[in-house]
Amino acid sequence: MRAVALLRWKLRGVVVAGLLLLPGALGAQAPAQRDSLDALRDSLARVADSAALAALETRMIAYAREHREEPMVHLRLGLVALRLGQLGRRDGFDDAAGEFEWATDLAPDWPWGWYGRGLAESGILDSPVSLVAGLQAMFGKDRLARTAANFARAAEVDPSFTRALTDLAATALEQRINIKLELALEALRRGAGTVAGRDTAVLLARGRVEREAGDADSSVAAFRAYLERGGDAALGRLELARSLFVTGSLDGVAPYYEAAAAGAPAADSALRRDLVALAADSDLAALDARHGAARAEWLRAFWERRDVADLRPAGERLREHYRRLWYARRNFRLVSTRRQYRIEERFRSYSKDWDDRGIIYIRHGEPTARATIAINDLPLNQSWRYERPEGDLIFHFVAREDVQDWKLVESLYDILGFDQAVALRSGIATPDQRALLSTLLQSRSGFAPVYDRLLASGGVGTVGLMDRERLAGRRSIATGTTTDSYALRFAGPLPAAQWELLAAGTADGTPMVHFTWAVPGGSLVAVPSTRGPLYPVRVRIAVTALPGGRTAAFVDTTTLFVSGHPVGREEWLVGRVPVPLAPGRYLWHMALQEGEAGARSALDTLVIPDGSALALSDLVLGAPTSGLRWVRAPGDTVWFNPVGALRADVPLQLFYEVLGLRAGEPYRTELRVTKPGGLGFLGRLFGRGASLTVRSEDRAPAGRAALQRTLDLMRLAPGTYTLELSVAQGDARVRRRATFRVLPRSP
Repeated sequence: MRAVALLRWKLRGVVVAGLLLLPGALGAQAPAQRDSLDALRDSLARVADSAALAALETRMIAYAREHREEPMVHLRLGLVALRLGQLGRRDGFDDAAGEFEWATDLAPDWPWGWYGRGLAESGILDSPVSLVAGLQAMFGKDRLARTAANFARAAEVDPSFTRALTDLAATALEQRINIKLELALEALRRGAGTVAGRDTAVLLARGRVEREAGDADSSVAAFRAYLERGGDAALGRLELARSLFVTGSLDGVAPYYEAAAAGAPAADSALRRDLVALAADSDLAALDARHGAARAEWLRAFWERRDVADLRPAGERLREHYRRLWYARRNFRLVSTRRQYRIEERFRSYSKDWDDRGIIYIRHGEPTARATIAINDLPLNQSWRYERPEGDLIFHFVAREDVQDWKLVESLYDILGFDQAVALRSGIATPDQRALLSTLLQSRSGFAPVYDRLLASGGVGTVGLMDRERLAGRRSIATGTTTDSYALRFAGPLPAAQWELLAAGTADGTPMVHFTWAVPGGSLVAVPSTRGPLYPVRVRIAVTALPGGRTAAFVDTTTLFVSGHPVGREEWLVGRVPVPLAPGRYLWHMALQEGEAGARSALDTLVIPDGSALALSDLVLGAPTSGLRWVRAPGDTVWFNPVGALRADVPLQLFYEVLGLRAGEPYRTELRVTKPGGLGFLGRLFGRGASLTVRSEDRAPAGRAALQRTLDLMRLAPGTYTLELSVAQGDARVRRRATFRVLPRSP
């Protein structure tokens, strides 16, 4: 009881202190009046006893009956009612809104009344009826819109009123529909010429609003000013990095990691929120377990792994992530968080921030192609395709009852709805349903080959094809919602480009992997120069260790080839990139770029044996005419041929290694060259295209056995052949195969 009495005495003291201030003339609100309201609000925020507050309110109401024309009385009553609403009184926010409205009627030029109305409106919830709430939002009558309008009026009355500016900015950024960014931006820019324009809280708010409104350069300037004026260094650097990334600059990388290393709670929380749409739960747990410098190092490794995986220079994936987040907020943000799902909408993210397009966009960026059709008989629909060497990803989205909530479905047929999809698959669809399907398939003609095949078949009665289309969509969803990418894209393809990975040989005791490539002259675009035609070829290679995904090698190199004359259409530009790699299992892929055109390889595996068991290296097939070589030692040259074609009158040079031999014991080698599909009767009769077989037996040397052989191809007719090498020692046997083409002899 004594504690309650003391609390009431303290509250009474606050009110009495405020009441002693004279109301003054109804012009601009006096600084002392504002200070008293700030003090009262801060004091009330520390009170949790609603009974004491209700008693105080009763006494204040009695006083107000005798001083109805004093705005300060209504402002104080509004603050008390506001706090009661925060503590759970049912009509508290409505009572507060009434008192603040009375104050604005008496003193429309005082900012605190409008600001108080905004505070009260922020507590008055929208209709619990979804339809009514949607209409409120549509017409700008929802809670956040009402709140923003009152904060904006307070800032208009007094552009230097800091609280109104910062709360207006926060409200505008929180809105999902009818966003008041322009209103907030106008108020913040108007306040820039006042004392509020130098306030760090206002500068922080302005930077955020400028960025969301699309003026990233002004946002950068605001955050730089925020840091110069002593704002939170870690948070300021993170916000600066976010804005620099939106401008497309990599200059945001350094402040991003500085913010992460600072160990500041506000920056740490923001950094984590930025990763939620991308990182797995295990990643977030690992991030949460680290602080300060360790947190920054974890983030650096997280982003560098993605740079390497996407064949990107350091920092590009991080920059792209923040550009995607900015774009998603503007285009894919959910208006309502009350998501409902139909039976055909099997993927369920339960996201409260993004529709399913946003989920895919944040993970994979801009699709290679989009397709849609807008007719009355179909809901809103979109299809996205991401081109990938290992197989395209295809996503279908549909928005039914809620036109702002797009959801993933497995198949294009699901856009028609579950019942129609079942009817079409079972062959009992009506003519109208078939016609609607045909229209839908026509809209995806050229989007992906499967839809042209379905269209040609009539779309029904091809259950196997329909099942494959659905399975592809299901796999795309599984991949697209659990992985992320930033695939290289080129202005055009690099037709007929070839590449090959060969693990063979050592340098200073370390196994070597040779990435060889070839581009035909018909695909090249020369750059004129005084030295002759220039051909810049950029090669990017990424190798990651398995398991774990550690970066084992990353190469990004550009070579300028200078030729005395343009490379002919039948000629090839070739190159080799050697990479030392320790024994182990790896994933690798590469990209070739010449000028603006390029090509990517699919992700593939690589195994480098450690020599603990009998094993063969890759088979390196080449000839001196290719011009591509590796000098292992003086007088010891390995020739490559990434084109894979050899003339019959030029001997084939074969290089390989045998590992895991038991030293001093005999081992057997058999080399066969055959034509796939068999020689046929006429081939055997006339000896054309006959296979070559070479057998030998040797004693195993100590360590790795590096061997070279020369094969005469004169007996082979033009065509494609398989070279198979097998090595046996005791009961152990290993094999390797390689294919090559034989060209006619030179004239």
